[in-house]
Amino acid sequence: MPNHRKKAALGYTFALASKVIPTMLQSASRERFIRIASLATLAMTILAAGIATAIHWSSPQRRLLDLVVPPSIFIVFSGLLITLLRRPQWVGGIMRCALLAGLVALAAPAWVYTWQATVTPGLRLVDIYPPVTALFMALLVMVMIYLPARAAWIAVVACWLLVALPVLAYLFTHTQELHTPRGTDLLMAYGPVFVLLAVLLPVQRGLTGRIQALVSEQAKMEAVVNRDPLTRLYNRRFGEHVLQDMLAGQVPGGVIMFDMDRFKAINDTHGHPVGDAVLQRVAQRCQELMRKDECLARWGGEEFLIAVPRIEIGDLKLMAERLRSAIAELSIAPVAHISASIGITPLHRDDTYASLLQRVDQALYRAKQRGGNIVMW
Repeated sequence: MPNHRKKAALGYTFALASKVIPTMLQSASRERFIRIASLATLAMTILAAGIATAIHWSSPQRRLLDLVVPPSIFIVFSGLLITLLRRPQWVGGIMRCALLAGLVALAAPAWVYTWQATVTPGLRLVDIYPPVTALFMALLVMVMIYLPARAAWIAVVACWLLVALPVLAYLFTHTQELHTPRGTDLLMAYGPVFVLLAVLLPVQRGLTGRIQALVSEQAKMEAVVNRDPLTRLYNRRFGEHVLQDMLAGQVPGGVIMFDMDRFKAINDTHGHPVGDAVLQRVAQRCQELMRKDECLARWGGEEFLIAVPRIEIGDLKLMAERLRSAIAELSIAPVAHISASIGITPLHRDDTYASLLQRVDQALYRAKQRGGNIVMW
């Protein structure tokens, strides 16, 4: 079964508002990509900071910033990585903190070392400036990924002004250093990068928008495939996937199956349009009683099934009784009385799909045999 269907089936949301499922499916792929990219970014930064810390501390020529910045980044990003693993829903805030920490770590040496090289005779920036140009590019890529368009533009300009500008200003006022291999490397890394990003950022945003539009269309198609056209509930196909996923994942819970009493008589007496209206009103009322992690599906005809994860048998009985009472209280003219027979069963650890359905179907049959408008298990 495709991953997006499993996620839709197992407890992410079962709300049936028309925009919920498309939105969920649209964002699932992007959220997964962002989470994986964030973990990789934090882990690689921690590794780089650890290596830089070891190199600087073992170097015979030690400078204060080189001894402070890398270990500080190592500690900060390690904390952010642990937080992300424990609270993945905080990924946006975590990565914004990472961006801010990275900007500070790059801006501090840019300003401090250019100032030292300017005021200290014989000290050259190209000799003391750390090899952080690749990290600057990585920081700008992170800005493009994690920030919306307007904020990304502001952040790119801020990064360039705080990191690249002091280095470039120093090099253009010290042309003897500009023409060294290290000076040329800094010029090429920090100079054209702003123009390059001015071109790449709109392209990247356009591609992202196009991808999101395609994912949205796919989500809408999935919603149509998985939904019953009359009641707007999930259809049997989707309900079967939910049950199979609950069984495969050994998710504790229960199943409720109910069938409208004397529904054929309603169709025969009042016509199929009235029968359809009854099904729609019953579906709407029952959906109002559902939690977001419960799946209500039209199983076929006038029969419905509810998959309820993480519920004890006592609470399952109370839930079924609330449904029975809510259905019996409905008033849909010109039908005099509406009721449903309900069967329930808990999930057992050794259940198969067939055994689970057989047990709940037998409970429903016993409710029918008792005259309907009753809950049996």
